[in-house]
Amino acid sequence: MEKQSSTLKQDDDIAIIHSVLSGKKSDYALLWQKYNKQIYANVLKIVRSIDDADDIVQDTFLKAFNALHTYNQTFPFPAWLYKIASNTCIDYFRRKRIRPISIEQISREGGDIYDIIPDKSIPIDKNLIDKETKDELLKAVERLPSRYKECIQLRHFEELSYEEISLKMDIPLGTVKITLFRARKMLLSMLSDKDLI
Repeated sequence: MEKQSSTLKQDDDIAIIHSVLSGKKSDYALLWQKYNKQIYANVLKIVRSIDDADDIVQDTFLKAFNALHTYNQTFPFPAWLYKIASNTCIDYFRRKRIRPISIEQISREGGDIYDIIPDKSIPIDKNLIDKETKDELLKAVERLPSRYKECIQLRHFEELSYEEISLKMDIPLGTVKITLFRARKMLLSMLSDKDLI
């Protein structure tokens, strides 16, 4: 009975994925609703930071969305998603070991844009990211609608927590998370259009 239930879930996931890939991108929210709490619980156990876990979960779902066309349907979708989350956690620990870098430091010191824009699961030699790419990132931030721009600046320029941003912008905590997620997605799209990531 359990195997049958698992097969039905997999069939549901595949149907949603086909719908997303055929152009109904809003259906991706169904996968988010199904799996974000499970992914979050696992990520939080690993990183032990609520803010960082939120970022990692958002990055995981964004990476999964961008790589959805590569998903192999012979494997359960949650396992594929957990693998992406696991790799995103590894990236998080790599960055922590080196040191966190803000957008402001990128412009000052020539830092690493991967702290703001998640990769698309494509290995890239980070040494090839030159000043032009960083300049494009900063220009892209400037082009964001004001609310998204402010959220990115508070999180990555001023390094405020979600709670601090919520208080400063006078918006609910959930809205902060959604705004940052959408802002990062916009930045990813802008830079992808220029073939910079």
